[in-house]
Amino acid sequence: MQSANYKKPSFINLQFEICTLQFTILNMSRPYYYRPAFDIFAPLYDLGMWLIGLPFGGERRLRSAVIEKMTPLQDCRILEMCCGTATLSLMAAENGASVYGLDITHGMLNVAQEKARNKGARLGLIQTDAISMPFKEKVFDRVVASMGLHEIPFDATRGVLKEIKRVLKDNGRFVIFDYHQGEGFAGFLQKIFFVFAEHGPAREFIRADLQRELREAGFKNFNRGLLAKGALQIITVTV
Repeated sequence: MQSANYKKPSFINLQFEICTLQFTILNMSRPYYYRPAFDIFAPLYDLGMWLIGLPFGGERRLRSAVIEKMTPLQDCRILEMCCGTATLSLMAAENGASVYGLDITHGMLNVAQEKARNKGARLGLIQTDAISMPFKEKVFDRVVASMGLHEIPFDATRGVLKEIKRVLKDNGRFVIFDYHQGEGFAGFLQKIFFVFAEHGPAREFIRADLQRELREAGFKNFNRGLLAKGALQIITVTV
């Protein structure tokens, strides 16, 4: 489901060298699942993620576990979809990758832009919808979705998965870091957190059979690891 006036953006030419900072805004209509809160609270997002990560050894430790699943990164072309404030994108760039961060929220990308400027990082930032990516086929070595897929209703997620497969090179890798349905005390805390901080798509996401959905989208070599007492997961698949 998309707005009637939605137009697929022109392809971005990835052959140019990434500037110190490249911020591209594509003409698009916001999809029905866009949440204005992310624009409003973007300046506080990193603080929130830092606080949430404290009980699990810190956000940096969790993000590093995702980076490990993406290695090797040297000279690889990486796309982070739903990149938010680009913390993971910047970590990948520090490891020698050419990185593009894609997000629908202007406020998040503004924060990402400032972080990249402060670090002098080489990073491409693109504001557009993940369900219709402005890239040609088979241009990325890795695609990563870090705490972003659960924000998208699952009927749209299926389209996003097909787009990810389209832009990945043969034998390319897709890495997902996101919620997993926790059990025991971790599950209890997760339910409380969801009441105050999440909405319907997140509950739908943790109930979904991701292995089947990824297989039907054309991915293979499914592998899942659990973190935070089972409340988080890292999934890797290949094309």
